Amino acid sequence: MKCPYCKEEIQDGASKCKHCYSNIGAAPGQAAPVQGDFVELLSAALNLWKANLGDLAVLTLILLLVVWIPVANIGFVAGYVRSLIKVARGEGKAEVGGLFKAWDCFGNLFVYVLLLMIACVVLHIVPILGALASMALGFAAMPGLYAIIDGKRGAIDAFKWSLETVQADFVNWLLACIVGYVVAMAGLVLMFIGVILSAPLGLLIFVRQYERVKPG
Repeated sequence: MKCPYCKEEIQDGASKCKHCYSNIGAAPGQAAPVQGDFVELLSAALNLWKANLGDLAVLTLILLLVVWIPVANIGFVAGYVRSLIKVARGEGKAEVGGLFKAWDCFGNLFVYVLLLMIACVVLHIVPILGALASMALGFAAMPGLYAIIDGKRGAIDAFKWSLETVQADFVNWLLACIVGYVVAMAGLVLMFIGVILSAPLGLLIFVRQYERVKPG
């Protein structure tokens, strides 16, 4: 049989892929045990990144060229994330055209981002503590962005699910955010070309965490 995520051949009836370390038989929305799981998540993300590096680099390059367009950039980023989700699920390659095919979730995503921005501005009124609260809110709300992009959920529903999943799997979400961000930004050391290579890996780490606990 083939792994549904990386498409590599694995033993029939296997519960875990030996290539990308994905849990094959897990029920939708059911998280795997926390112990040792994040290391496997990193390995899975790295294997996906290596297997699709060329396509991901081109996709990221085009995104960097169009992401400067105000408002429309929300749709482009949604298309980028949806392309990474497709790769993570083994549903096809990352294609440039995918950047322009996520307008169906644009409205909900725009409302979600706008409400978060307003909340962060209000929180920043309070010195120091406001900034910390704003960071905490951003962390807790981040998974909701993926739920909207992937499942076309409404802003309020996505936010409720985001809070629930972060609370239920706090350690792995925190690790995914920290490690994913550091990896994605590491490319800045190598200037522009470095970001093209590092950004998709950083986001794949987050996508793999989302895939573990995505809403059913």
